[in-house]
Amino acid sequence: MVVVNMFNNTKKSKELTSIDIGVCSIIMGSIASNLLCLNPVISTTFFTAGFGSFAYHVIYKNNKFEKLWRNCNLHNKDDVFPKLREKKNTSYGYCLRFSLPIGLSSNDFIKHQQSIEQYLNKKVKIKYKHQNILIEVYEQELKQDYDFELIKTKSPVSFPIGYSFGNKMQTVDLSNSLPHMLIAGETGSGKSTVLRSIVTTLIATKNPKMLKIHLIDMKNGAEFNIFQGYPIVKTFSRNKKQAEKVLYQLSDEVDKRYNLFFQTNCVDIQEYNQNHKKKLNYQIVIIDEFADLQNEKGSISIIEQLVAKARACGIHLIISTQRPDSKILNGRIKANCSIILGLKTMNEVNSRIIIDHGGLEHLRGRGHGILKVNNEIEVQSMNLSPKQARDILKSSTNRHRKSSNKATFKKKKFDNKTKAKVSDNVIKKLF
Repeated sequence: MVVVNMFNNTKKSKELTSIDIGVCSIIMGSIASNLLCLNPVISTTFFTAGFGSFAYHVIYKNNKFEKLWRNCNLHNKDDVFPKLREKKNTSYGYCLRFSLPIGLSSNDFIKHQQSIEQYLNKKVKIKYKHQNILIEVYEQELKQDYDFELIKTKSPVSFPIGYSFGNKMQTVDLSNSLPHMLIAGETGSGKSTVLRSIVTTLIATKNPKMLKIHLIDMKNGAEFNIFQGYPIVKTFSRNKKQAEKVLYQLSDEVDKRYNLFFQTNCVDIQEYNQNHKKKLNYQIVIIDEFADLQNEKGSISIIEQLVAKARACGIHLIISTQRPDSKILNGRIKANCSIILGLKTMNEVNSRIIIDHGGLEHLRGRGHGILKVNNEIEVQSMNLSPKQARDILKSSTNRHRKSSNKATFKKKKFDNKTKAKVSDNVIKKLF
């Protein structure tokens, strides 16, 4: 990675001085010419010095970045470099607008984001807009602690993740062509708190008629225990056997929905719900400690099928693990998890398994992560203890609890050959 020296105070002083000299010289030239009627040579000298200072400032502004662009190889075949067009102050710091030479793309700049950040000594976000590259420079550091806020979002399957630079809340929407999510990080990374925040938000803010949640807690129910009994929580699985049965029933539900779409000439759940009074609900499967299913070939296989084909019918997965493994997070599963929240990892190897490159090993933990939704954004999740979650849910509009939501099945309908045949009445009861 190319590393370029940061700005120093001397450079900043030079930049300010060149502007000051330019303004003062032009003013003095005007006074000498119009008011004092001095020798024209004197006024011309002032004007020349003024415009020369401005010219130096413009050239200097671009030259100080040209070294960065050259070292990052950010120029085209004609040796044309990005030119600074505008610097605009913002609420988060300032924004630099550069021209984009023919042959370069925004991805070329994003690849060198770390070099740009080291050069400016600030965190940045890179965007493309109207044939220009925008570099948003954040002068404030990302806070380490954010209190939980109950934030309502419009989509049944959208929810907040945390704050990015500029105190901007980052939310994800599983319905917008990004159907499934992976959350991964080591012990102490804040994974459990992130999951607790997501589930609490869904229970407290979503309509149980439009969303159902399936909780799979491979720690024998220890993490998700506080969420039992709410109408929106359809099933609660505490072990591998219960989890496998729920996953197979979800697979059957996917097939049922696609058959329904075929019969009604619809392509997905959104079109179906727009054209029919009786709506299909969305369903989210949240799996805590996905790695514990690694020896269950049936479960892994059905998860692979679900992430590959369930997106259009409104069934989404959130998979979490604190033990990332390339054998478990295989290409098929990872490729279909369009949203990734990478939390602190033990080493660079684990970071590469999660986000395809190093960096997660340098995070501070406790909810500090990299949210990967197309581009990567550094985020800090909100703090939410189990007690706080209970208090929020007790006072929420969805506080009415039912007697039980543990998954129930007719065991005789499962056999060693299929493991997936469940009676229609059980499917209807469950879904």
